[in-house]
Amino acid sequence: MVSCPHRYQTSGTHLLLYMQALSIIIPCHNEAIRLPVENLKKFLQEKDATRLILIDDGSTDTTKEIIVKLQESFPTRIKTIFLDKKSGKAEAVRIGMLESIKDKAFTHHGFIDADLAVPMEELYRLYEIACSTDHKFIFGSRVKKIGATIIRNEWRHFYSRIIATIVGSIIKLDVYDTQCSAKIFTTEIVDSVFKNNFHTRWLFDVEIICRINKLLGGLNEFGNEEPLLSWKEMKGSKLRWYNFFSIVKEVFILKKHYRQRR
Repeated sequence: MVSCPHRYQTSGTHLLLYMQALSIIIPCHNEAIRLPVENLKKFLQEKDATRLILIDDGSTDTTKEIIVKLQESFPTRIKTIFLDKKSGKAEAVRIGMLESIKDKAFTHHGFIDADLAVPMEELYRLYEIACSTDHKFIFGSRVKKIGATIIRNEWRHFYSRIIATIVGSIIKLDVYDTQCSAKIFTTEIVDSVFKNNFHTRWLFDVEIICRINKLLGGLNEFGNEEPLLSWKEMKGSKLRWYNFFSIVKEVFILKKHYRQRR
């Protein structure tokens, strides 16, 4: 794999060699039990050219205290944002992305779920792929295949495929896994994609793809969907079967705003 271009940065009396830098947004709402703190620490220790933006989305448990303590351990590598009340994952990610691009040292910006169903190392692999190409975005995709460890709840997988089929038929987007919580973007498209509030809650991942499609006039030439090598369903998901009806409603909201004629 081609290495990312390097940049230099001074730190005290030492000259440090850095690659292009990745900023990772992690939205957190009542994640005190699920947030794998040690995994995050290990990742930061191993990957120099990275930063985390942890967003507490109005948690009512001890999530805030946990991420404050984590930030104190890595004061230059972790940024924290605290929202007074729950705004939802979509808004937390949007706020994090817009904050992320304020620091021009970071060339790529991604987001991932707090439970790390997608391992940090796997998100970093997607970033390396983005660095080796001129892609403006990379989406992770949960595809069960030889050489990959994809552990999914069968009901939720079935549920996800139904949604993907509906989205594909109505909005005309050829994306296999719209809902995978591993997406990376270059700085140049973040502001245009994230500056406006989302129209949806459950399908904001799809709405992101719709916005990129509209902004760039297509998807195929500007990015890629990369099959993940590792993904594991974690307990504690906030998605319930009865949310299906709200999700279907949101598909038609997306149709209203983003449908592309063929």
